[in-house]
Amino acid sequence: MQFKYLPNILSFSRIVITPFFIIIMLKNTFYYKVCSFFIFSIASLSDFLDGYLARKYNNISKIGKYIDPLADKILTFSGFCMLHSFYPEVVKLWMLFIIFSRDLFVMILRNYLINNRKTLETSFIAKIKTLLQIIVIHIFLLFHILYPALIETTYFYFLMLFTVAITIVSSFTYLRFIRINENY
Repeated sequence: MQFKYLPNILSFSRIVITPFFIIIMLKNTFYYKVCSFFIFSIASLSDFLDGYLARKYNNISKIGKYIDPLADKILTFSGFCMLHSFYPEVVKLWMLFIIFSRDLFVMILRNYLINNRKTLETSFIAKIKTLLQIIVIHIFLLFHILYPALIETTYFYFLMLFTVAITIVSSFTYLRFIRINENY
C-alpha cells in the first residue's frame, strides 16, 4: 500500500525534471554537460522504475496510463530538441517533426480511447522505440561530453535515421489498431 502513488509520482517527476535538463544542457560547459547527462539518466531510470513498481504492486491507474507515456514523450522529445540545437546537421528538423507527429498521433488516440472508456496498450515495438530513443540520446549526450566533433560524422546521422525509422514503424501498430477497431 505504501507504493500506491509512487509510480505516478515518478512519472510526474520526469515531467518536472525535464526543464532542468534543458536549462543545464544549454549551459554547454563540461561540468554542465556531465550534469545534464546524469539528469537525463535519472529521468530515464524513473521511466523503468515507475512501470516496474506499477506492475509489481498492481498499482496501474487511469492517470498513470496517461501520465507515464506523456512523461516519456516530453523527456525524449526535449532530448532530441536539445541535440538538434547543438547538432542541426545530424538531428534534422524533419526528424523532430516525424518524432513529434508520431507521438502526438498516439497521444490523441490514447486520450480519445480513455475518454471512451477503452484502453490502448503500448505495443512491444513502441516500448522498443522508447528504449532505443533513450539509448540514442544517452549516446549523443556521452559523446557531447567526451568528443563532440565525432557527432558530426555520418555514423551519428545514420543512428538518427535508424531511430526515426523505428519511430515510424512503431506507429504502424496504432494505425492497424484503428483499422481493426473502426467502430471507435
